[in-house]
Amino acid sequence: AWSPDPLPIHATAPYPRLGNLGSPGPPNSLGLYLYDVFGDLNLIYRDPDISSMYPLPIRPRRRPAAVASEVRWDGSQQEGRMLLQDVYHGDLEGFARGSVRKLRIVGVPPKTDPRMNHPDLGVTRDDPGKFVLGTVPVEEDGSAYFRVPSGVPIFFQALNTEGMALQTMRSVTYVQPGQTYSCVGCHEHRQTAPSQKLPLAALREPSKIEVGPQGSWPLDFQLLVQPVLQKHCVRCHRPGAEGEGAKTSLLAQTAYKTLLGFGGERSLHHHVQARYDARRSVAGACAAMSSPLTELLAEAHYEVKLETAELQRLILWMDTYAQRTGSYSAEQDQQLRELRKRLA
Repeated sequence: AWSPDPLPIHATAPYPRLGNLGSPGPPNSLGLYLYDVFGDLNLIYRDPDISSMYPLPIRPRRRPAAVASEVRWDGSQQEGRMLLQDVYHGDLEGFARGSVRKLRIVGVPPKTDPRMNHPDLGVTRDDPGKFVLGTVPVEEDGSAYFRVPSGVPIFFQALNTEGMALQTMRSVTYVQPGQTYSCVGCHEHRQTAPSQKLPLAALREPSKIEVGPQGSWPLDFQLLVQPVLQKHCVRCHRPGAEGEGAKTSLLAQTAYKTLLGFGGERSLHHHVQARYDARRSVAGACAAMSSPLTELLAEAHYEVKLETAELQRLILWMDTYAQRTGSYSAEQDQQLRELRKRLA
């Protein structure tokens, strides 16, 4: 594409050494030319009204075979499938096989409030909302094959034997109804080709999602974490109680900030903010694994022994960036509850 005349934007713009280049050419000044090895410009085509740019050489070819769509928009089950070939391939190569037992599937609801950083969902005010769909098993070879609801933005967390996240996916994906999507590993290089070895998970039917506890979908600190605190902690950690525990309140109105600030410079608030600001997920450095709150719970603080399901509630909350709530409005909260009921 070439023009024998100055183009409008060039003709009117002053250049330090050249000054104005003269009067602009006509609206159709750019034409398509054949530029040969001798420097000759041979006009092939010029439109009578507008400039012609970006020539694309084409030639006749056989019409390619039509590929039938895999999407089933009218299917009774609006879901798809995901196939993970090997979770240890990528950033988790430093972890021994068998370290990852499950994948946690986290949904990301759309932001419905137009104001920046509003409403305040938790530590990272500009972080999107979340709801935990649940978990699916990972096979011995690191593979996983599972069903997921279609049209729902989701990301994954690789969980160890204690249910703590070893690695978090920092982008989202989704499937259309009837589709099967696959990935090679966990943060594997984008130029990595899949192995020719058949994953163990592909030899069976796709797993159903094991839904998490109340308060995880939609995410709600008061429903997820506070019942555990109420049962085990509040009798000592409240104003008027005997002993040092009275200085730290875990009542419903103060518990969220108390847990976030526990541990000083190593606190959950500091850790989550630092990880979020880093803009990347570091394997083995997720919230629950490195939180002093987890260490305290593991020590059976004042002989308080949490049941496995109770401990999992706190771990889940910490690993999903310790948010106070995961939805942007009461209306969206209700929509997420209805989605859970519909997919049950």
